[in-house]
Amino acid sequence: MYESFYGLNRRPFQLMPDRRLLYPSEGHRRALSYLLYGLEQREGFVVITGDVGTGKTLLIQTLFAELEERPLATARLAAANLDAQAVLPMVAAAFGRPYEGRSKAALLQDLEATLLEDPAYREGALLVVDEAQTFSPQALEELRILSNMEAGGRALMQLFLIGQTEFKRLLSEPSMAQLRQRVIASHHLDPLSAGETRDYIVHRLEASGWMDDPVLDPEIFDVVYRWSAGVPRRINWVMDRLFLYGYLEERHSLYGDDLRTVMQELENEIHSSAASDAPAAEVAPKANDEGVQRLEERVAALERAFRAILNGYRRQLANGTKSVASATVTPSQAVSRVAGRIAALEQALDEAVMEELSGEDMEELARGEMEPESEMPSKKVRWGGGASD
Repeated sequence: MYESFYGLNRRPFQLMPDRRLLYPSEGHRRALSYLLYGLEQREGFVVITGDVGTGKTLLIQTLFAELEERPLATARLAAANLDAQAVLPMVAAAFGRPYEGRSKAALLQDLEATLLEDPAYREGALLVVDEAQTFSPQALEELRILSNMEAGGRALMQLFLIGQTEFKRLLSEPSMAQLRQRVIASHHLDPLSAGETRDYIVHRLEASGWMDDPVLDPEIFDVVYRWSAGVPRRINWVMDRLFLYGYLEERHSLYGDDLRTVMQELENEIHSSAASDAPAAEVAPKANDEGVQRLEERVAALERAFRAILNGYRRQLANGTKSVASATVTPSQAVSRVAGRIAALEQALDEAVMEELSGEDMEELARGEMEPESEMPSKKVRWGGGASD
């Protein structure tokens, strides 16, 4: 939406991970080095942990991009809260092996035979397990059994465990001693420093075609760091909203006060959302789909933007004319402008929805089976005032 206004070729602060925008911080470079070291060793586990929003998913994307030219079979297991019985079938499925109706012994035999005899696995196999903090100790034990498969003193399958900070605590438990002894390297992704936060913002802007439009007040970098605590996802969140604010206000220079206005809006949304969700929390299960939360945030932002545009142009229409750069904007021209801005908002909402929908949701949408939670009466706006059904 604001991309064309500022001459950008993509959204620099989108919440969806995009490895084209990866900022190689010291922590991410070190984590990637440990992962590549683990591949060379062909034994044990490599563990990468980090708080929510510190860039673990982007790190995995970067790793797979690095391995595209290597003759190495790779798979990613990203399923939360698996029980022990589901682990081996999921691993078999990840590598394209049959699993339905097979016993644990049969699954292990098939995987081992495939890794030993199939030419596609001549250079070994890599399994990246995401959200490892959601695995039970029994499920992690199943993964440890996979690490026992070896030939010629080298593991047939290399395992990388990626998880949030609580995974470190899980590994420290006495029951995890055997798995812990198999870990050959580990790294924790810390938030960015103040200097890295500034470099991160500039890097993503330049990777998106930024040519100093808008001009950013240096104070913005310090304020963003204090508000986000250096967490990349929070940096993206507030910077994306700042650029949306600049677009709606038609600003080509953004200052600390602009950022504080945006931050206050975000804080109000967080508190408002928490208050409205509190009663339902006792009777409704906790949502674990971050995509839904991101989509709700973006829809709320678009709704506020819509109201801001309408209010602004209603004032202009009430005044009859508006002087802009020594030119006169007539009411009909103002109507044309607001229509264009509203069309841009609608397009942004469509893009936000499509980004967050799962493949299953898309199939339901295509079949016309996805129904809204409530039906709202549609209205057509008359620019002369009033509305009609």
